[in-house]
Order: sequence, then C-alpha cells, then structure tokens
Amino acid sequence: MNRVFELALGLANSKDGLLLVDELENGVHYSAQEQLWRLIFETASQLNVQVFATTHSWDCIESFQRAASAHPSNGALISLARQEGEVKGTVFNERDLEIITRESIEVR
Repeated sequence: MNRVFELALGLANSKDGLLLVDELENGVHYSAQEQLWRLIFETASQLNVQVFATTHSWDCIESFQRAASAHPSNGALISLARQEGEVKGTVFNERDLEIITRESIEVR
C-alpha cells in the first residue's frame, strides 16, 4: 500500500512533467500490478505526466501490456541492450507487446 501511495503522490507532484520510477513492481503484489498500471495511465493522462518506469519482472511487463491495451498510443516498452559497445533501445508499441506477452518473447 505504501508503494501505491508513493506512486500516486509522485504523479500528483509531477503535473505537466515527468515521473521516473525504478522497479515499479517492488512492494506491489503481482495480482495488483495491472490495476496499478491502469491507475498510472489514467492519472498520468489527466495530469499530463510522462512516466518512465523500469522493471526486470515478467509479471510487471504482462500487467503493463494489459493496461496499455486500454490506452492506445499512451504506452510503449523500450528494451535496452548493449550492441557493439553502445546501449541501443528498441521500442515496442501496444500491438508488439500483445505479441510479446502472448508468445513469451524475452525483452528484458
């Protein structure tokens, strides 16, 4: 519950700005993550907040995908990987995420 309050407060304090969240799933049971993502999508949209969240959790990615499907074009997953000595990002939209989670494609 503390984590949810912390995120809600962070969103409120980031109106018209940016919120950075490290390991969003920490302190949140996997069964509540989709609801938390929905809250983040809705509140961020209302307050004009851009949210960047990191995770290594497959449950969190699946929860994000389900919540993002209700908010077309408001969510993306960016996978970072080192290639030829540089860190490169690959962006996956909601449709990509649906395929990734359905087929259990590794993106972490």
